[in-house]
Amino acid sequence: MKKLALILFAATAICAFAADTTVKGHLVDLSCAAEEGSNPGFGVKHTKDCLQMEECAKSGYGVLTEDRKVIRFDKAGNEQAKKFIADLKKRNDIKVVVTGNLQGEQITVNKIELQ
Repeated sequence: MKKLALILFAATAICAFAADTTVKGHLVDLSCAAEEGSNPGFGVKHTKDCLQMEECAKSGYGVLTEDRKVIRFDKAGNEQAKKFIADLKKRNDIKVVVTGNLQGEQITVNKIELQ
C-alpha cells in the first residue's frame, strides 16, 4: 500500500512540474472544425462572429494547427477562450499561441495570446 501511495505521489509531482507546451494555429470552435477543418483556408476564413454563436460556443474551442489537427481546450480553457474572443478586435484569421499542459489532443490552457 505504501508503495502504491509513493507511486501516485511521484506521478502527481511529475505532472505538477511538467513543462508547458506551446501550440500555434487558428482559434476554432469544435463544431465548425469537425465540419470544415480539413478544408483549405478554413482557419483564415473562420470569424469571430461564428466563434460567438451559441451552438459554436457550446461545442468548445481549440486550435487548428498547420497540419490540420485540432487540439481541444479543457473546460477552464473554453471559459478563457470566451473572454479572449469577446475582447478581440480581429474579425477573422485569428491566429493564436496557446500555452498549457498538452495531453494527447487536449490542452489544459494556461494562456491564450494572438500570434
